Amino acid sequence: MIKRSSSAFYISIALIVLILLVAIFGTWLKPHGIASEDKINMIQYQQDGKTRYNIPPFSPNSTFLLGTDHRGFDMLSLLLNGLKYTLGTTLALTLLRFVIALPWGLWSGTTGKGWGVLKAMQWVVASVPAFVFLFPPLAGMYFGLRLDQWVKADAHYKMLFSATFIILVTFIGVFPLAHQIAERTRYYNDKLFIEASRLMGGSVVHRTVRHLIPCMRNEMTFMFLSEFMQVLFLLGQLAVFNIVLGGTETIGDSDAGYSITITTSGEWLSLIAYGSRYIRLHPWIILSVGTSFALLFLSLQFFLSQLKRRYGSERQLM
Repeated sequence: MIKRSSSAFYISIALIVLILLVAIFGTWLKPHGIASEDKINMIQYQQDGKTRYNIPPFSPNSTFLLGTDHRGFDMLSLLLNGLKYTLGTTLALTLLRFVIALPWGLWSGTTGKGWGVLKAMQWVVASVPAFVFLFPPLAGMYFGLRLDQWVKADAHYKMLFSATFIILVTFIGVFPLAHQIAERTRYYNDKLFIEASRLMGGSVVHRTVRHLIPCMRNEMTFMFLSEFMQVLFLLGQLAVFNIVLGGTETIGDSDAGYSITITTSGEWLSLIAYGSRYIRLHPWIILSVGTSFALLFLSLQFFLSQLKRRYGSERQLM
């Protein structure tokens, strides 16, 4: 039953539209460039009659409202440019989970086959946080293969890590999602109109496509958004511990024994990984991207809660 829309519902839609607009047009909205020619090595200024030099990263000021990174790139410009990559990565991983879990859950819920295996695997995966499963193997590969030096790392190692990352993040979410879909399918499969369709000769595919999926349309939307946020949160957790996919460059002086791995596009997860390493020296980096990430997550959560309030209820997914 569709409930009357409230002002909160329209506010949530406005937030989502704003996020999408920033993701689409952020590249053109950024106030400063983030290309190689825009790097700032140092800024010359006068103090006490003497010429002095300041090197990046620069703290927030009138020119760079959120400060800069070690290349002198404006943090606000990086955030505006990088949002689309973060949302795109999260969306791709969520779709991969759904491509596997949706047909599996529908088939198991309709036929009853594989229900025991699915329930057992869901219990195993859900017994501990996904981060606990993912961090040891991914961290072992990432640092063991020296992928923290992304530009200098072996190309085959980078490809192997990326494939492993995608497979593990997808795999860890398939069983709970498929189990949830199967449970809702079993619920609707016991309804009289589904039984009538079966008695009239309707195949499993016919009953699923013509009856089950239309009945579960709203719930699937809720599941997808919820899964999207779970993937986003999981990627954020891994980023805090410097486990991210590619799209980075290494700057520094190898002869001096230091190097800095930093995102080339402003992708938010890579910015979190970069900023967390300099939280004490340059706190504005992690504060800007951390606050932006939190606002993004809360906006999505607010939107989902308003959708459920208008088109369904929390009890539907229990």
